Amino acid sequence: MAKPWVERAKKHPETPVVGQFLYDIGFWGEYTARSGVKSFRRAIRKIIQWLTWLVKTVGGWIAKTAKGVVGELIAPFTRMASGVHNIRQRMQERYQEKGVLSAMLGGGEYFLSGVRRYTPLLYRAAAYVIPLLALGVFVYTVDTVTNYNYVLAVEVDGSVVGYVQTEQVFDSAKNEVAQRIRYVADDEEKWTIEPSYRIAIGEQVMDENQMADQILQVSSADISEATALYVNDQLVAVTTEGDALRQELDDMISPYVQPDNSNLVVEFTKDVRTEDGLYMTSSIVPLQNILDILHGDEQGAITYVVQSGDTPWVVAGTFGISVDELVAMNPHVDFEKGFHPGDELLISQAMPFLQVRRTLTEVRTEPIPFKTVEEKDEEMNFGTQKVAQEGVEGVSQITEQKVFYGDSQTPSSVVEIERITIQEPQDKIIKIGAKASNGDIVETATGSLLWPVPSYTYVSRWMSSYHKGADICAPYGVPVLAADSGQVITAGWHHDYGNYVVINHGNGMRTLYAHNSRLNVTVGQSVRQGDVIAAVGSTGDSSGNHVHFEIYLNGSLVSARNYFPNK
Repeated sequence: MAKPWVERAKKHPETPVVGQFLYDIGFWGEYTARSGVKSFRRAIRKIIQWLTWLVKTVGGWIAKTAKGVVGELIAPFTRMASGVHNIRQRMQERYQEKGVLSAMLGGGEYFLSGVRRYTPLLYRAAAYVIPLLALGVFVYTVDTVTNYNYVLAVEVDGSVVGYVQTEQVFDSAKNEVAQRIRYVADDEEKWTIEPSYRIAIGEQVMDENQMADQILQVSSADISEATALYVNDQLVAVTTEGDALRQELDDMISPYVQPDNSNLVVEFTKDVRTEDGLYMTSSIVPLQNILDILHGDEQGAITYVVQSGDTPWVVAGTFGISVDELVAMNPHVDFEKGFHPGDELLISQAMPFLQVRRTLTEVRTEPIPFKTVEEKDEEMNFGTQKVAQEGVEGVSQITEQKVFYGDSQTPSSVVEIERITIQEPQDKIIKIGAKASNGDIVETATGSLLWPVPSYTYVSRWMSSYHKGADICAPYGVPVLAADSGQVITAGWHHDYGNYVVINHGNGMRTLYAHNSRLNVTVGQSVRQGDVIAAVGSTGDSSGNHVHFEIYLNGSLVSARNYFPNK
């Protein structure tokens, strides 16, 4: 049975018109779609036919051209093979008819006639072969030339001293030679060298040190084989006892090395290397001189004698250090009592010429504190709370680099290079009751208190040992506002407070408003921050209109100044 609204629609005079309209839309929509699909298919077929024709045409032309070229290339050889066959046949016939001499003459005549007839074929083949041969020769030549090892031959005073890859190698070698030259005399002698270069092929190239040795060797200088000590790429000294020098450097660093600890890197604070080679004889010094340098100070300790009127800030500023640094370097001085003229202060420690630096990479874990999340629960009584989910600390993995100098076991710096979380913390969830005793839902406190009488800020008395709150002066009847959202737990009369209100804001905070002329709230009522809860008056033990305002935190009275420092 049809529904009533369907029957009514059938009887409506506009129903046939709407039906015909919808039918036309459907019919012509389908017709248009089918026509479009057919047109698209026809277009695709045309494109495929055209591409097929193009491929056949171009492919046929390429095949025909290639066939012609190949035919012209092999034609001389095909004709030659046919000619040889015919010569053999002609010579056999002549031999059978007239003998050997006739056969040889007949074969020669046939060969000459074939040469005259087919020589043009050789020309056409050569037109293809010769360019191909030329291209092959060109490719071979380029490949051979580009694979040559081109170097620079260095000539000094007309003689080749060696071969280098670039001019920069020689320039570095020249600077190296300049470092190696040491003169005993006080007067410095200038040393110059002007090289010339020419390109050479396939010779053994030298590096900077080899070239420096060769330059000194061909010079007229008095040179000797020795070992040089370089610190930060600067030549410090030269000795003939290279093995002993290297052993001393190893002995300086080996006590700190831990072969089984891959996280420890032990190195000198400076780039130190030794280089065997040819050096000026006059630059060679005894090994002990070098050891004195290695174990000596680059800079001695800097001290300062206190003058009259000096202060820690003046002294620290003079030497460009902080007061904390000055105090740390002088633990024997009582800076709180001040300076005394004549006191000696250490400004900076002595700086060794060469120190051992230990860089230790360590991985440690650190707890991630969990957050405490409070959730409002409208089914729990206001002022109550319960833990719905215990908090769990997370764990971080921290990679640090500690840097130690010399024998010190205290790191001079600790740098965190990576921190990853290997376990996320779990929040502690606390349900906070929000249902007032009268069934109202108490708004969550903001945690930021509002001044009870915003237009009046004069306080005649703040909290003290003999006064429990802040007395805020205001005219009679001025509205008193709730400092924060919460539930009214007291609204009535007290012989000292007069008409007073106490609001529980949750989280251990309560506020009290006393000496009111009237009360606008009742016990159990829920209030929002800024709601009118009373009017200013002077009831109870009071003189003059004012609001007596008290704040309690976890049962202890606290001063309103802590929350309103600018009042």
